[in-house]
Amino acid sequence: MTLELAGFLLVMALVDSTSIGTLVIPVWLILATRRGHLGRVVVYLVTIAVFYLVLGLALAAGAHALVPVLGDLFTSTAGYAVLTVLGVGLFWLSYRIDPKAKAKRGQDPAESSRRWQARITRALATPGGIAGLALVAGVIEAASMLPYLAAIGALSAADLGAATTVATLAAYCVVMILPALTILALRIVAARWVDRPLERLGAWAERSAGSATAWTVGIVGVLLALHGIGGLL
Repeated sequence: MTLELAGFLLVMALVDSTSIGTLVIPVWLILATRRGHLGRVVVYLVTIAVFYLVLGLALAAGAHALVPVLGDLFTSTAGYAVLTVLGVGLFWLSYRIDPKAKAKRGQDPAESSRRWQARITRALATPGGIAGLALVAGVIEAASMLPYLAAIGALSAADLGAATTVATLAAYCVVMILPALTILALRIVAARWVDRPLERLGAWAERSAGSATAWTVGIVGVLLALHGIGGLL
């Protein structure tokens, strides 16, 4: 694996670590759970990491099989044109899903946050609810985790071999949940000092979750469009 590829994967994993499923929901869970029951947050994080690892391995296997078939297509003029159009489309979509744009259309930008808060409340009331919440979050967010898809595509194109691909995706998923695990550890060992900042972080996350998703989609769109335009030129 080249240093450039490793750096790209690290950046993509760090972007994914700030999603609703990997950071916002864990912060809400930490705030809603008593200190003696914070192991539930670990269950959530392990479940969502395993879910994304299994999903990533399945997608990587499919992508690896398609690389010989589609490799020439995506390095052709038509392929670069498709990437350009796709990038522009994602950039446009980022404006459509931005909370400010939703508010202008008369939609409630906080509706999604309230739905997740309700799911968390229900999950905490049942033994298997936390793991189920993680799976629901993973399924709902899977299609929007564009950095993860880009990382899988880069791994498949690099053709590193099965063992290296599995290890790399496992490390990727660990990095995805690392910020939430760090916050959890701080809550366990220094609750007195971190509770108030954590409450502010939770409130900020609630306000900013939609904007963060929009920014992620927009950034990926710009990168795809620039790559496509560069190929066309």
